[in-house]
Amino acid sequence: MRHQPLFVIPTDRSTIDGLYDELEFPEPPPGRPYVAMNMVSTIDGKVTIGGRSFPVGSAVDHGLMRKIRAAVDMVIVGAGTLRNEDVNFSLPAALQERRLLRGLGPHPLAAVISASAELPLQRKFFQSADFESIVFTSERADRARIRALESYARVIVVGQKDVDLNRLMSILVDDLGVKRLLVEGGPTLNFSFVDAGYADELFWTVAPKIVGGRELTMVEGKGLDPGRVAKLKLLSAFAYNEELYLRYRFVSTKIREPQRTQRAQRKV
Repeated sequence: MRHQPLFVIPTDRSTIDGLYDELEFPEPPPGRPYVAMNMVSTIDGKVTIGGRSFPVGSAVDHGLMRKIRAAVDMVIVGAGTLRNEDVNFSLPAALQERRLLRGLGPHPLAAVISASAELPLQRKFFQSADFESIVFTSERADRARIRALESYARVIVVGQKDVDLNRLMSILVDDLGVKRLLVEGGPTLNFSFVDAGYADELFWTVAPKIVGGRELTMVEGKGLDPGRVAKLKLLSAFAYNEELYLRYRFVSTKIREPQRTQRAQRKV
């Protein structure tokens, strides 16, 4: 049986401006949020230029990123992302209004995973009053460091030596009411979600650039066994100014329901 050829849909500015305006996600699996990942890479698969991700994508890509954020309950990043870049989780007024019309708060929750809790307090993540910031950490984190973080964010201990992703999924649903979670990297955090079978979708912008060298790729870590390689189904593909905007759904990773655990601990 021959497959129909796939055509990337070239778009004009008015069309791209409307992309993801009505973005919706399926209902989450039992016991955890529906998890979407959003990444931008160069043609050769690099997600950083000079150690930072911001220069990879265009202004259009950055606008689409904010629209995807507006459709979820929480945006989460890894500690390395927050250390390397001053990520601004605030949404523009138009997207805030759109969320309010849907009965949501003006901004999604902003979260970071850091087992050590070694995070730069000068970042907008801690300094902005626009959104609620949450740090997920482990019991090995220094108590004094946690007390310092608690002046700027809610701190939740999830695991002993590392942040327990299974427990985290339950906490997001049971304690924080998160139904739609957006993962924005870095590559190590991406691998953790894919490896655990908790990745449902991927939004991927392909920037018309080549970097080479040892810059990071979209997914780092020990890698998946050959029998567990993640497979994805293409949902949509758009192009504008040589940049590609792809949306995939994971179809092959095992979806595991996290076990219910005791309510989140808060270290004080």
